[in-house]
Amino acid sequence: MAFSPKKGVTLGFGLSGEDWSWGKYQVNQVVASGNYENGLLTLLPLRFQSGESLFNFSGTLGGEQQSGQLIAQNVPVAALRDLFKLPIAIDGKLNTNVSVGGSIGNPQLGGELVLSEATLNGQQLPPLRSLFGYVNARLDFDGKVIGDEVNTFQLNGSIPYAFPFMTVAPNSNELSLDVNIRNNGIALLSLFTDQVAWEGGEGDVRLQVRGTLNPALTNPIRLNASGNATFTNAIFSAKTLPENLTNVNGTILFDNDRIQVQQIQGQFGQGLVTAQGVLPLLIPLSPTDPDAALPLTVVTGDDGSDKISLELEERYVGNVNGKVMITGTALRPLVGGEIVLSDGRVILPSDDSTTPVAVAAAATPSTPSFFIPPQFNNLKINLGDRVRVTSDPILSFVANGSLIVNGTLDDLSPDGTIYLRQGQVNLFATQFNLLRDYDNRAVFSPARGLDPYVDVRLVTSVPEVVRAPVANNSSLFGVAELADTTTSPSTDYGSLQTIRVQASVTGPASQISNNLELTSSPSRTETELVALIGGNFVSSIGQAADNPTLALASVAGSTLLSGLQNLISEATGLTDFRLFPTSISSENARSSTLGLAAELGLDITNNVSASVLQILTAEEPTRFSLRYRINDQLLLRGSSNLNGDSRAVLEYQTRF
Repeated sequence: MAFSPKKGVTLGFGLSGEDWSWGKYQVNQVVASGNYENGLLTLLPLRFQSGESLFNFSGTLGGEQQSGQLIAQNVPVAALRDLFKLPIAIDGKLNTNVSVGGSIGNPQLGGELVLSEATLNGQQLPPLRSLFGYVNARLDFDGKVIGDEVNTFQLNGSIPYAFPFMTVAPNSNELSLDVNIRNNGIALLSLFTDQVAWEGGEGDVRLQVRGTLNPALTNPIRLNASGNATFTNAIFSAKTLPENLTNVNGTILFDNDRIQVQQIQGQFGQGLVTAQGVLPLLIPLSPTDPDAALPLTVVTGDDGSDKISLELEERYVGNVNGKVMITGTALRPLVGGEIVLSDGRVILPSDDSTTPVAVAAAATPSTPSFFIPPQFNNLKINLGDRVRVTSDPILSFVANGSLIVNGTLDDLSPDGTIYLRQGQVNLFATQFNLLRDYDNRAVFSPARGLDPYVDVRLVTSVPEVVRAPVANNSSLFGVAELADTTTSPSTDYGSLQTIRVQASVTGPASQISNNLELTSSPSRTETELVALIGGNFVSSIGQAADNPTLALASVAGSTLLSGLQNLISEATGLTDFRLFPTSISSENARSSTLGLAAELGLDITNNVSASVLQILTAEEPTRFSLRYRINDQLLLRGSSNLNGDSRAVLEYQTRF
């Protein structure tokens, strides 16, 4: 190494190494030999070699007269993909021979590139060969598939582009691209967009594209195309679709500045999808353009009435039908129209995903691209028959209503109201049902994304055991003014009454537990209600010492029978329907067996209710009951089995 004011830094170097590694890649031999003098870097050579893979460059870079030769043999494409962070799922082996000339301000490149043993998105590709030249800030190329007459791929074009360090500009900003592709050669189109991928079938694409490119290479400012594309039993995948579009048949015409889809049909989600209409390439159609009345329209079936199954992970699972209109341009599509959801589930976020989607998306910088992912443009979504809004395991509601959706799949912006007709919310150890005469609803707004503002009223009935105090008359001090609450075993069980509990939930669906208000009839404090609601499981465990069989049956029954109870309650309109295990005593009361009982309850008014109780596994008479709550202190109850056992009780209770 030397330095002089006239020549600057002069540096000579020689490096040789073996068994180097870069991440998961191993390099058996590394050689770097050369010098740096008068602003010129000379490499004689720079070489990386590992097995059959070789990368070798010899020449001089920099100054006004640079020259060199780059040879690559069997270089793994995956290594280049990882090095340059290319967003393309391509693998294979790269062979190239490139001559380097020109100057640092106007580099000249020319050579040949061969891609072999290649796969794209997991699909095998035929060998691809391309001749290319980069002269005066313009790339010219001519590529085609080698030795495959069935899977044709011919692509040639001319694209202007100057790198930031260059001192020359293209002689024009005009671009050209000629495409002739058949069958699996279409898969190579994924090199230019990661939004749509070819998965198989037959296709024939013949296309000529002419246009003007923005010098900054951010987007074209003029684009015309001519040609056609024909598909027979083709298969496509897309980022915006949860599964493949199969059995695609039809023709697309490229007519200058627009695409004309001449009825393409395909299978999606076990249903038929039909597309037809016009979509401009680059500039949206004016309202006076005749084709503006014929937007590209996608329908389920022939008229939008056929249902297809759709599964959007963590968003929706169920059937869809309707009509979707695609406007905007092919490079910036807008999705509108109207669709109907049925027999499905809309899935709400859980507590660990309460941050609005829009905020998270805004923090992620987007990569500039010619193609912008589809955006929803006032897409109307109607909730049809048997659609549930769920957030497992907290809530499940049968719902209807409509939403207007904007944004993208990763940043949905819904606006509208969904009305909740039936359903349950699991709070503590008790299941609450929707209060049917209340206008229960979930209001979606763009600011909250998929976390709606919920306004619901729910009700449930829980048992409360009231133990009557027994006076201790044997006391030497007489009857106390406040009775001793010591009880005998015969009276320890007390009497049973039903507490009607109402839960009011107002706030975000993801924060139900933080926006819960409990009230009851008769009135109880919130602490007492929480104890009652969560006490069913605890009380069942408490039975274990005296009657382990009944305790186990109570716990199992509350889990296994709850689904059936809800189904029958919703189908019949009953206020309460309970299936529960019970202990049945023998005639001499010396033994008992485990049985199953059913109780049907109906609220006639807020204060009057009727119920029917029947033991299903024994020949016991049916018991009919009527209950009238006069106020929080007075309760009138009556019951009869219509077989000589009738009773009526007027209860007075005060709490202090």
